[in-house]
Amino acid sequence: MFKPKTPYLLGFFLCLILLPGCFPSNHHTKTPQEYAEKDGIKMVARTAGRYLEVYSESTWHRLPVKGVNIGTALPGRWFTEFPANKRIYLEWFEQIANMNANTIRVYTLLDPTFYEALYEFNMRPGGPRLWLLQEIWPDEDVPDGNLYQNTYVENYRQEIARVIDAIHGCADIPERAGRAWGTYRANVSPYLLGLMVGRELLPEEVHSTNEANPEKKEYNGNFIRAGNASASEVWLAAMCDFAVSYSVDKYRWQMPVAFVSWPTLDPLKHTTAYMQGKNPDDAEEINPAHLFPGPKSLGGLFGAYHIYPNYPDFIYRDARYARYTDEQGVFRYGGYLKHFMEVHPPYPALVAEFGMSTSLNTAHMHPEGLHHGGVSEKQQGEMIARMMKTIMKEGYAGGSIFQWADEWAKKTWITEPFMIPYERHIYWHNAMDPEQNYGILACEPPFHPLGSEFDLVWQADHNDQNIISALYAKADAAYLYLMVELTGQRGLELFAKEKELALSIAIDTFGRQNGSNRLPLQGLPALPSGAEFLLQISGSGGARLLARPDYNRSVPKFMSNPGKDPSFIPVRSLVNRRQVSLQDGTIHPEIYADESKLHYDNFDPASTDYDSLSHWFVDDSGRRLYIRLPWLLLNVGDPSSHLVLYDQRPVIPQKDNRIEKNQIGFKKTEGFLFYVAVTIDGKLLDYQPRAGEDFKTGISPYLWPGWDTPSYRTRLKQGYQQVAETFGSIK
Repeated sequence: MFKPKTPYLLGFFLCLILLPGCFPSNHHTKTPQEYAEKDGIKMVARTAGRYLEVYSESTWHRLPVKGVNIGTALPGRWFTEFPANKRIYLEWFEQIANMNANTIRVYTLLDPTFYEALYEFNMRPGGPRLWLLQEIWPDEDVPDGNLYQNTYVENYRQEIARVIDAIHGCADIPERAGRAWGTYRANVSPYLLGLMVGRELLPEEVHSTNEANPEKKEYNGNFIRAGNASASEVWLAAMCDFAVSYSVDKYRWQMPVAFVSWPTLDPLKHTTAYMQGKNPDDAEEINPAHLFPGPKSLGGLFGAYHIYPNYPDFIYRDARYARYTDEQGVFRYGGYLKHFMEVHPPYPALVAEFGMSTSLNTAHMHPEGLHHGGVSEKQQGEMIARMMKTIMKEGYAGGSIFQWADEWAKKTWITEPFMIPYERHIYWHNAMDPEQNYGILACEPPFHPLGSEFDLVWQADHNDQNIISALYAKADAAYLYLMVELTGQRGLELFAKEKELALSIAIDTFGRQNGSNRLPLQGLPALPSGAEFLLQISGSGGARLLARPDYNRSVPKFMSNPGKDPSFIPVRSLVNRRQVSLQDGTIHPEIYADESKLHYDNFDPASTDYDSLSHWFVDDSGRRLYIRLPWLLLNVGDPSSHLVLYDQRPVIPQKDNRIEKNQIGFKKTEGFLFYVAVTIDGKLLDYQPRAGEDFKTGISPYLWPGWDTPSYRTRLKQGYQQVAETFGSIK
């Protein structure tokens, strides 16, 4: 029988005396909350059947986990360059709590400021409390792929001990590379909902570990055990058991402990596994049924799973998942959740990662539109809400959204090769990269009112026959912005399908002799310099950005040789690779994303018409056309230092059909030149800048200011309120 206890000051000071690194002068001494106790072991959280419970007001309460995962890489910083200002964390916690979340999850030990802020936030009288899910991240460099390598195991055990000490406010960690360090004095253990051991183990790591340790089939720990298990499952059980054992021995404290896994390692056999040598997405497994609590476990065990709707492919391809429906129709994600829960042992399963990215482009297509990227901010909120409702419906302990804030330090396989030099990609925001744009909180360059802070690039000579008046440009860490001024209300005709007015903008990004000086417009004279890109806008055809064939990431080619042909072609990216089903030989063809297509709507976040996926729109007067182009779309490898992709090799070296990072050459641009033409029914009406019958020469190129420290702001995305409403409805 658990009995409520309130810690006494004497016990607290005894703890400080017994635990090295804890000192009364700087350890937070105020008791955060009550706890339960059994046989001298204290607890504030435990598992109960399929759910997690927390202790308050002298009793246990079920806690449906409504969580969000926190990454701390602010713009211009890497993952372990933590925010130094406690105010940032406190603002985040306030916004997260106002979203009706009750839990935050972190992947590794963070800096002391984070835990001090969490302690301070949770100690506020009458305020909402945020529970902590603390993961302990094992190194990704596994010697020989064997998790049992002696040094690897010892290093991970030491990290487990450090993290537990830090959570109890009793750690002094010397400065170290790639990991948090410092003096930890904030005792946040009373807010610890659970420890999470491991990470998304790779199939090859599981395979190598199992092959090297066939004798390891069971583990009989006091707190966590494994039976009829693989060596990898035994390793996870042993590390979980070590974590609880260390906490009990040193602090007389227990908490729930979890192992981390993902669908790639689920125990299900998927009918749509594909032929590609040995299928990496259904070849190995971590079976939750092989891990279970030991006889001295009070906090219990749970599984923490990263489950997204768009990867691996079997989540949306297996036929049984397409039979699952909710109030909106077919929902394959729910089908997978239901199937997985059918084989899960009777302890909690937490969806510790799920979410949707608001990047402009997608890295993987899904039949119901739940793509890896390419969804609007409104859709992000709607899709997260739909997934969370299904997670709870299928009996999971809750869900934790990936992630709270956008992180510029992240990368995706389809964009990583083009962010060059790679070590500078933290200084700019790749709006086309899905991994950089999962946040509920946008981290973006400051947005100034449209029409302000534009630089005049050129102005047309006054002529009553002119349709094009001027072109302006400005740039920030995410986009190149253009503003084209037109006479009359010509701009309104650009999206009127009954009109055949069309506008073209040729963009010369570097090397005045590179690119083509001819555009596919009848009667248009030669350009004074060569263009790499052609932007076309019309009411009937919409808008698209085309690239020269030899300067097109689709190919991939990055030469942009001098040319006089008017050839510009679409930019596409391979997002779903060709696969063949192991079961019946069904061929799943390649799928390409059309990166050339540009979306119409207002991209001013302050506008009621704001659409986060938009590239262009015309103002109400019909005189001003606004365009924003993400840097990568223009083959800019690093806008902060004016570097564009340029590689004269006819073939770029690849590994496993992919270009690796920092393999493509680059050069510094002298600035961009822009040439604009307007036609109606194919007939040329105007082109600028011009001098008589020809384009004007000697126009200065537009070169934006570079930077080494990016400016940014934060903004709650449009889906925030939808998530808040959904979380608020879950009791």
